[in-house]
Amino acid sequence: MSAALRYEWARLRTLRSTWWLSIGSLVAGIGFTLIGSLVIRVNIRGDELNGQHLDGEMARFFVAAAMTQFSNVDGMFYLLAYVAAIIGVLAWGHEYRHGMIRATLTAVPQRPAVFAAKYVVVGAWVGALVVISCLVSLFVAGVVFMGLDISYDLTAMLLTVFTHVVYAVLLTWLAMAATVLVRHQTFSIVLLFLWPLGIENLIRGFAAILSGFTTNDTFSEATRFLPFNAGGRIIQNFGDTPGGFGLQDNLDLFGNPLSAWGGFIVFGGFVALLTAGSLASFVKRDA
Repeated sequence: MSAALRYEWARLRTLRSTWWLSIGSLVAGIGFTLIGSLVIRVNIRGDELNGQHLDGEMARFFVAAAMTQFSNVDGMFYLLAYVAAIIGVLAWGHEYRHGMIRATLTAVPQRPAVFAAKYVVVGAWVGALVVISCLVSLFVAGVVFMGLDISYDLTAMLLTVFTHVVYAVLLTWLAMAATVLVRHQTFSIVLLFLWPLGIENLIRGFAAILSGFTTNDTFSEATRFLPFNAGGRIIQNFGDTPGGFGLQDNLDLFGNPLSAWGGFIVFGGFVALLTAGSLASFVKRDA
């Protein structure tokens, strides 16, 4: 296993695509924070910020939104994770597209070790990108909103970073599993964006229409178990509440909306199932 990890680490860091995508994901995350912060800042008078103090739920929202480009809001899209997941697609896609999988299996003949090493190394790389983006984005937002006094909850900040790392890594592993199954990197990249943004939205729209015609909310409520819809609940904890917009806490595990643990179980289970299928395929199929 150690040989497989060393091989995969050397392969990943020597590919130009890894660095371009890593830079692109950080630019997408930090750049969005900078642009969004500047747009908000220019529409607020300086004297409205100076001396203002944020604490409690508002401070938690500001800090989490700044670190994660508002992806903590119910229904938002964590762009950085999707850009970084392409690294996982190419980790397998380059191997099959250029016939390098044969060289890989010659250097490390143990297929389960090769499979596990790719998941571990790529997952760690993507997790590191999320952490870097969160920290730099928070610094950028702090500079833009200088003069605003904010109470920082270290536990809440660490939890926000952790949940986004989990989400991004699971998304990357899902993209990797799909690439192993189809052996086509372009199709995998298209599917990575088409499924959550297209297919699931169509299903949700159709379910809403059915619920409207039948006056039965079962169809629309069932869509919360769609993989990407459920996965989003891992990182989303602000949205509509009985009292308006705010922190969605004390949610039932599989209620509507799902809790973070409920989203993790549904999305993580789906990733595990697809990963198991891709491992079985990789072990048995010809290179």
